[in-house]
Amino acid sequence: MGTRLALASLATALAATPAFALLEPQDLSPRLAAPANERPAFVLSGNGVMVYQCKATVANPEVYAWYFVAPDATLYDGGHEVARMATPNLLESLDDGSSLSAVMRAAQPARGALPWTLSQAQPIGESGLFANVSSVQRVNTRGGLPPAGGCNAGNDGAESRVAFSADYYFYRRRGA
Repeated sequence: MGTRLALASLATALAATPAFALLEPQDLSPRLAAPANERPAFVLSGNGVMVYQCKATVANPEVYAWYFVAPDATLYDGGHEVARMATPNLLESLDDGSSLSAVMRAAQPARGALPWTLSQAQPIGESGLFANVSSVQRVNTRGGLPPAGGCNAGNDGAESRVAFSADYYFYRRRGA
């Protein structure tokens, strides 16, 4: 009898909790919070590399640095590949051809990894996975930072592919 009562109480508590509350990322600074008029729609995990190239700096052609070129990553829903990132600020669905572009609005440093970000999204097309997505958060990043050294005149133009992973939270405006 006690187990049934505990399960009934748990079921009641879960029913009273909005489903979107279960999707909210943790440990965000307030500036990375999605706008109040948006709700979490889905989460995808990303895995791949960030591509950097060694080039002379604009300010001083004698000084070299690693510059970001593009991501090369796949986004997953569980074990199913659902989207690709091969162009900066562009996500493309593998299943339905939908895509979205994104412009970063805010960032939060992450220790030893790519910063966490909040981006404003602009869906391309009116249907599919990315339809009506209004914001994207990149959180729980691991890796992806440019190399700490090894960029000089001797390897001008060299490419470095740095492994990373992250979780991507997608938001839609309430009522969309």
